[in-house]
Amino acid sequence: MSGLPKIFNTLVEALSEFPGVGRRSAERMAMYVLKMDPVEAKNLAGLIAEAHQHVKPCKQCNSFTKDDLCSLCSDDKRDKEFLCIVEEPKDVLAIEKTSHYRGLYYVLMGALSPLEGITPQDLNIGKLLNYVQRSGVKEIIIATDADNDGELTAQYLVEKLSVLGVKMYRIAIGIPLGTQIEYIDPATLSKAFLDRRAVT
Repeated sequence: MSGLPKIFNTLVEALSEFPGVGRRSAERMAMYVLKMDPVEAKNLAGLIAEAHQHVKPCKQCNSFTKDDLCSLCSDDKRDKEFLCIVEEPKDVLAIEKTSHYRGLYYVLMGALSPLEGITPQDLNIGKLLNYVQRSGVKEIIIATDADNDGELTAQYLVEKLSVLGVKMYRIAIGIPLGTQIEYIDPATLSKAFLDRRAVT
């Protein structure tokens, strides 16, 4: 027995459902919530409820937005001939921070995972194919994660999109900048050699 009310354990269990949050982290978060000023706690709960009520998937790319189209899809300055396919909205944020990509995105909202029962139907691959066919996209960049599910998803996308006559690229995966070779894990180093490019 922890000596704490049952509602505390229920809160911890709910917080531990967040990605990357273990039991110990969830307990610290729950403790922080309980120590919050009641007004702050109420505001936090209200923000969560408001976000859940008003934020929805973009009709074009599936990322989060308050409107029918997100700010990127509705931006006339974006290059509509380029489409970057990512797994999650957080990936869009990461790529945008580089300032090196000015095309549009398509967010799968996950990756194929036979072990978890996630199929192409769960990722709306059909919607993606229809969009590519009617949108005038000429180049596609597949930017799924470099794990097993991400690689499986990338292979599936290449198979399905190759019949549409668009150029396709997979983001390079290899050695991070500033890292010494001796500290690179074998899988990453092998991938860097396989994806080597010519020097001009």
